[in-house]
Amino acid sequence: MNRLELRRPREVGELFRDTWVVFARHAGLFIMLSAAVVIPAELIVEGLGEGKLTGAYDSSPPVTDQLIPAVVGVLVVSPIIAAICIHALRAIASGQRPAAGQVLVAGFEAFTPLFAAVVLAAVGIVLGFVAFVVPGIFLAVRWYFVPQAVVIEGARGAGALSRSFQLVQGRWWRTFGLVALANLSIALPTVLLLAPFTAIAKGADHAVWELIGSIVATSITTPFVALYSTLLYYDLVARAESPYAAGGPGGPEAPPPTR
Repeated sequence: MNRLELRRPREVGELFRDTWVVFARHAGLFIMLSAAVVIPAELIVEGLGEGKLTGAYDSSPPVTDQLIPAVVGVLVVSPIIAAICIHALRAIASGQRPAAGQVLVAGFEAFTPLFAAVVLAAVGIVLGFVAFVVPGIFLAVRWYFVPQAVVIEGARGAGALSRSFQLVQGRWWRTFGLVALANLSIALPTVLLLAPFTAIAKGADHAVWELIGSIVATSITTPFVALYSTLLYYDLVARAESPYAAGGPGGPEAPPPTR
């Protein structure tokens, strides 16, 4: 792949191809940076908080033992990794090799505004699910690009939610399908990465192996989705700026005049 152009429309095949090429060429960097976020988070929440560093393996843990790590992942781990990957991707697109220390610091510096916007979105999505499920799904897709709006455009709080909402306008179903495909694409790799560690944890009856497997799987799959999501964000920006964007002058809802 030649120099990466970020702000352009991409079809589904191009999204996966460009994401894979970028990830594969800098896999060591992305996994290392992701691990720098995942390891302390999982050691604190699951290792110490849930006793997995020294405890026995539990094949049927309580719901709270699964819920708390999930919440931390959504509100803390994934946003920071997304910010790191966004900075790294922009450096790659400009023809530079990302400096690990710089993009790591930049990612953590973005956490405060990111956390505020992500929490705001999460509250709305949860209320949507409580209300009738469907509104929750609708909002989850409309606010999917909050991290990109914060890091790339400097949006804050409700402004980040509004910007993401705007980008998805007229393309909800397409965005939903592409986001679903991205998450499905990492499902099998996640299972394959977790399987040997889970088997060891069962055999040795030590939960620490399950914890190690979770760290490995999360450190590998999360940056891939973050890169894909950022390329999809740029795809939506390019389509929104097009003179033939949906709902705009000359768009599908207002076709160019014929002579």
